[in-house]
Amino acid sequence: MRGLGTKVRWWLEGDAGPGLEALIADPDAALRRASSVAREQAGRKRFYRVATGAREPDLFVKVFTLPTAFGRVRYFLRPSKARREARIARRIVERGFDAATPVATGECRFAGLLARSYSVVPELPARDLQAILGEVGLEAGRRRSLLDAFAGFSRRLHDAGIDQDDFSPNNFLWSGDSHFTLIDFERCFLVDGPLGRRRWILLAKLHRKELGVSRSERLRFLRSYLGPEAGRAERRDAWQRIRTAFLRIRRRDARRAARAAFKVGRHIKREGRTWAVRGREDAKGIRLDLDRRTARRAWVRAHQLERLGLPALRAIRLDPGGVELADPGTTAPPVDGEARVAATLRRFETHGSFLDAPEWLYTPRPVLRNPQAFRLYTRRAFYRNR
Repeated sequence: MRGLGTKVRWWLEGDAGPGLEALIADPDAALRRASSVAREQAGRKRFYRVATGAREPDLFVKVFTLPTAFGRVRYFLRPSKARREARIARRIVERGFDAATPVATGECRFAGLLARSYSVVPELPARDLQAILGEVGLEAGRRRSLLDAFAGFSRRLHDAGIDQDDFSPNNFLWSGDSHFTLIDFERCFLVDGPLGRRRWILLAKLHRKELGVSRSERLRFLRSYLGPEAGRAERRDAWQRIRTAFLRIRRRDARRAARAAFKVGRHIKREGRTWAVRGREDAKGIRLDLDRRTARRAWVRAHQLERLGLPALRAIRLDPGGVELADPGTTAPPVDGEARVAATLRRFETHGSFLDAPEWLYTPRPVLRNPQAFRLYTRRAFYRNR
């Protein structure tokens, strides 16, 4: 069907309530009135939450846009990402798993060329796993039981041939009744039969996430994933496979972060010979007058570490004469400063090593994970990637 007054073609799954009907009638107007934009990725995807009232659940709308001509021609005879997600979700349900199946998908085309597509999913009474594990004061027993349940679910998922490439805890909802619901199928693939070596790569992607769990809990997760019949040798072999894949993924992430450090787009904008991070221009910073090569090295390293989730000052601006980094508001080291620094150094072990001990900064700001930020500006190489 077509929304009234629009060029969007819609496919519905079941009956449409008043809120969904209003969205279909004029999606642009409905999204302009959306109560919030949950997350935005410039040029490609936008996420909206549309309030519908008390008679039906709120709607989450994902909008895929195609800013380039090549992207539009590519989908001339192919279904859109929204349509593909809906098809994958239905096939996952057929394999016996719960999935956040879209209630409506739409495509906006001009002369057969796809401009954007819509995926509409109703809100579910559940929370994503990453948010639950990140709760302050979460009991150890509850965290272990949750990880055990997720490990068993992951094994069943992989044995069923479901390859969720973005294998991240925020893509799984937990409703509290001992089962998970999958969301986000943009990078999901289905194969016949169990996953082979691919499963270790997926577990490595999960391993690189900040889950707020200890090493022993990660090993417990692996034991639950492998099952009680797996012996010590099998567990050791699996752990080594995961670690090898993890290091390879981290090296790739570091290279991507280095390339993204000078990319004009969502994060970086160019002002003559100056590069600036969008949204940080007015932040309080520290100006470092360095030669061009050293300034670029500090700029790239700051972006790499930030993207990897490791502690560093955030980059603000770069020009040929120096670099500007966020001012950490340095304070005196806390009582447990040495212990926290030691824990931070352990986080670096899988990424590389310091040639000499860095100069650490202590700050009350949570964004810098007090007191785990260190100075980047130095005229000598002090950090070696693995």
